[in-house]
Parts: sequence; C-alpha cells; structure tokens
Amino acid sequence: METLTSAHTLELLPFFKNLPLAIIGLFLALWINVFFLRRIAINFEIRGRACLNRNNPNGVFHYYFLAITYLMIVQIMVIIFWGIALYGLSLIKDPLEAIMFAGSCYTTMGIVTEVMPTGWKFIAIIIALSGLFAIALATSTMINMSTLFRRAWLVKHASKIEAILQREHIDIPDFMSIEETIKVKAEIKKPETPKS
Repeated sequence: METLTSAHTLELLPFFKNLPLAIIGLFLALWINVFFLRRIAINFEIRGRACLNRNNPNGVFHYYFLAITYLMIVQIMVIIFWGIALYGLSLIKDPLEAIMFAGSCYTTMGIVTEVMPTGWKFIAIIIALSGLFAIALATSTMINMSTLFRRAWLVKHASKIEAILQREHIDIPDFMSIEETIKVKAEIKKPETPKS
C-alpha cells in the first residue's frame, strides 16, 4: 500500500513543478489581453463616435476593421509570448517549433504533435485555457464594438431602409433603432442655428 502512495506522489511532482509557470503564464496572457483589448475598444469607440459626429460612417467601418486587425495581432502576440517562454525555459529546442506548438495549443487546434518533455505536458492545457479565455474576451470586445458599426451602417443606409419599409408597408416593432437612426441622421445634417 505504501508503494502505491509513493508512486502517486511521484506522479504529482511534475504537476507541482508546472504549477508556478502555469499560473504566471496564465496571468500574463490574460493581463496582456485585457490590457490591449480594452484600449482597442476604447480607441474604436472614440474614433467611431467622432466619425459619426462628422457624418462619416465609412470612417467607422475603417476603424472597426482596423480594431479587429489589432485584436488578431494581440492574439498572435500572446502566442509568441508563450512560444518564447517555452523556448526560454529550454522546454522546446527550436524557437519556431515552440511558437507553432504554443499556437496549436492556444487555438486548441492541436495540429502540432506533442513536443513537450515528460513532466511538462500540463503546460499545454494551461496554454489552451488561456487561449479559450482570450478568444472569449476578444469576441466579446468585437461584439461590443459592433453596436457602433451597426449604427454607422444604419446612418449610411437610413434613407434606403426607410424607403423600402414605406414602400413595402412593413412595420417592424423591434426595428425602432432605424427610426431613431434616421432622426439622428437628420439632426446631423441640420446646420446649427446661431444663438442670438
């Protein structure tokens, strides 16, 4: 019985050896994501609203796709971070293979074969976990930004949408935002009257 217990203890040693790196890596990967994703979203919000105030919905589209590109770059940055960590700790001897393995785990695609040394395989799970959370954060950021994108699209096409709705005698109660957008667009086009 004692032999069985000591064998299980020996099996847990690599797990505890992985744990500090796993916790630090997971924290840093999530911190990098939160740090940059919030800034990307706020930058888009500011620039997008400025474009709408100048009646430039195409500018909103431009900044939206630019923000999505930045979101992807942040994910690539975190994959490279994990790859450098694996290479820096001499867990994987080739830097390109380390980045490919990190990317395979981070995206949970599993296209790269297991290259981690025995005792360090737990790190692959942590990389995958950080990737799942990061992709969830990036997706929620993109969805939050899409509200302003939708508003810009409605501003750009409001007159066409209104004409179709009137011509087809369509009443969509859920689509009150189009009517609000049409009003906003009309207000933007009206020149301000000087106060006397």
